[in-house]
Amino acid sequence: MARQQFIDQIYHHVKSEYNNRTFTFHEVWKKIIKDDKLSKDEQKQNIGIVYTDLLQDARFVYTGNKKWMLREFATQEEIAQYQNALYDFNTDVVEEGYIPPAAGVEEDEEEKVEQKETSEEEEEDMDVKSSLEKTNTDEEEE
Repeated sequence: MARQQFIDQIYHHVKSEYNNRTFTFHEVWKKIIKDDKLSKDEQKQNIGIVYTDLLQDARFVYTGNKKWMLREFATQEEIAQYQNALYDFNTDVVEEGYIPPAAGVEEDEEEKVEQKETSEEEEEDMDVKSSLEKTNTDEEEE
């Protein structure tokens, strides 16, 4: 089956079965497998291609949380909201250990903070070393 036929088949199925409700790719993929009686090899060969085509097809819009809907049933505001959510980088999810710079702090000040943090770590290392040396000295005296 040609690539475009898969995506057209998804469109027609979603339009008739889901209308203006959201759906998951898994739901419609199972329907295609059943209707076209795809073998395991055909499924493996086509699932990635069909998903990519779904991403690129303007008739569909991703609504988040693994859900899709037909663009024709979404308002412009909803579509804008979905797209903004996809590309919103102002989330609380950040790399572990990342501390965002304080507002109004210049780069020189940030470097000073980093240097201060490093020197505090060095002090802790020195404290550990001195306590180890003290322990070794105490053991030798015994």
